[in-house]
Amino acid sequence: MSSGGSGGSPIPWKKIAGVSLLVVPIVIGTATFLFGDTVLCKLKGVDVGFLKCDNPSESKATTETPSLPPKFPPSSEPVKQEPISSPSPTSTPSPVSVTPVPVSPSPSPVKLSADKKPCTVEQNGSTVNLGSLEHSCPFAGNVSSNNLENRYRFKIDNPSNISLFLDDVNSEVEMFLYSDRDGTGVIQYQLENISAIKSKTGVIEKELGVGSYILVVKMKARETPYSLQIINNTSQIENVGYLEEKTIPKNGSINLKHRQKFYSFQLANPSSISLSLGGVNSEVEMVLYSDRNGTGVIQYQLENTSAFNSKPGIIKTNLRVGNYIVLVRSRLRDTDYTLTMSAP
Repeated sequence: MSSGGSGGSPIPWKKIAGVSLLVVPIVIGTATFLFGDTVLCKLKGVDVGFLKCDNPSESKATTETPSLPPKFPPSSEPVKQEPISSPSPTSTPSPVSVTPVPVSPSPSPVKLSADKKPCTVEQNGSTVNLGSLEHSCPFAGNVSSNNLENRYRFKIDNPSNISLFLDDVNSEVEMFLYSDRDGTGVIQYQLENISAIKSKTGVIEKELGVGSYILVVKMKARETPYSLQIINNTSQIENVGYLEEKTIPKNGSINLKHRQKFYSFQLANPSSISLSLGGVNSEVEMVLYSDRNGTGVIQYQLENTSAFNSKPGIIKTNLRVGNYIVLVRSRLRDTDYTLTMSAP
């Protein structure tokens, strides 16, 4: 006897579910074969694990985001940077300004001494050209069988007293002074000659007029070095001015570089003058000359004396109006001196 109902048997859901689970994969597989994963993944509500569906957000980020450079690990403290100023394309860096030291103009031209104004020379083989001789020019040389002589050419622009000193030799050496024919370097005639030996300096002192001259240092016995000084004394005179009713002291020194010193003074009236030389440690000579028309050229000798370490040298005489020159010189050894010139 069957139970009541409107008729028919109940639906077998378990069988339907089993058939569904079997049929669905077949349908999806067939659709995947025909349309691919991409079409099925776009259907809403489909979430099947075995489909290879891409995440749209991840795909978009992958295709649109450019590659970035690697980042450095963040620092615990921010890095401080000094601002960098960009220079203007038309501007140039300005140099550091330096305040110049003011220079006081010299009130008058100063004649440099021989030590401050060295000679300008031009060497041409064994000949040295000095140009105009305006001060003292020292030289060191050598003569030998391969170099029998050395020549020195110079000019005198104004009448001058010159001195030539040749020493520091270990054998006899001759020194000749010639006139130069029209400045051509051709010897015209001999003016002076002297020899230097180991124990004696060769000295030539002479007044020269305007012109060109040649000095020859020549070997006589054997090879030897030598020292030579060519000096224009007139250009190096120190003028002390007018001497009336004045006492003018001068301190100096005599040595191999400065063998002698010249001073000049003037008298506007006939006067009695006194020259005193002392403070020396070896014999030093003092000579009084007349000056030819105030040109600094020696005219003739008036008086001379010598000073020693135990006794000063004194010259007292009456002089007329004019210009005068005092020479202090030593040929023995270095010494200081004190010269006092007065016309009381």
